[in-house]
Amino acid sequence: MEFHFFDCHTHSEFSSCAEDVTLSGYAEIARTTNTRFAVTDHSAQIFYPPDNRWGFWSDEAVELFEASRDGGRQRVEHWLRTLREAQTGGMLVGTELDVLPDGRRVFPDEMLETLDVVLGAVHSMPTLRDERPVAEIHDEFRFQVEALAGHGIEVLVHPYRLLLAAEVPVPEGLVRWTVEAARELGFALEINSHKQYPEHDVLMARMALEEGVPLAIGTDTHRSSEFGDFSYHERVLGEVLPDGDWARHLWEPTVEVREAAAG
Repeated sequence: MEFHFFDCHTHSEFSSCAEDVTLSGYAEIARTTNTRFAVTDHSAQIFYPPDNRWGFWSDEAVELFEASRDGGRQRVEHWLRTLREAQTGGMLVGTELDVLPDGRRVFPDEMLETLDVVLGAVHSMPTLRDERPVAEIHDEFRFQVEALAGHGIEVLVHPYRLLLAAEVPVPEGLVRWTVEAARELGFALEINSHKQYPEHDVLMARMALEEGVPLAIGTDTHRSSEFGDFSYHERVLGEVLPDGDWARHLWEPTVEVREAAAG
């Protein structure tokens, strides 16, 4: 029997790094199929001004955030209203939440609570940009993960991508810390197929299963060819759960939230 995944992580044209994906395209898929997924645009790219969508990834992130408070709120309101108007079928509305170096979230407080799905990502680290010692980079990673958890994220997505892309070592101990933080602070861990790190994903998944931490499935779709392609997730899950008993270990939004969104 075919297994149907819930894709917790996709992007629309509201994410500056998206390519040929559109909100109208997602709505058509949701209207005409039983596909279940969440559109989760980058909070910083919604919030920051149109002429500086990548400002969050710079040393001026905090200054730009402070200068963008009113306009950022208006942009988030517009984004949320647009997605809610398009929402249908199995499509949920969420965000990939960013936090500033001091741990503040880049999203209006009261609006975050209205979303169907809240992901969290470690996307920008001053210690990486400044090429600080590995121990300091790991400390900042831990700080950001705990800050995201404090903002109520449900899933930590692509946990180690930023570090691995910068060729910063991610030892088994840091993976263990992340899994234990997920268990203690109550969030799931994503297997992400947009950029693939099978060695770390398999290790993380094994530890998560040992600790009873749910795994989330995310394509992190930035281009249409990625949407609905779960081959990487199947390979990783096949390594850690070869009997195919996946459903009880995978994270999904609550039934209540899903029904409220559909209604």
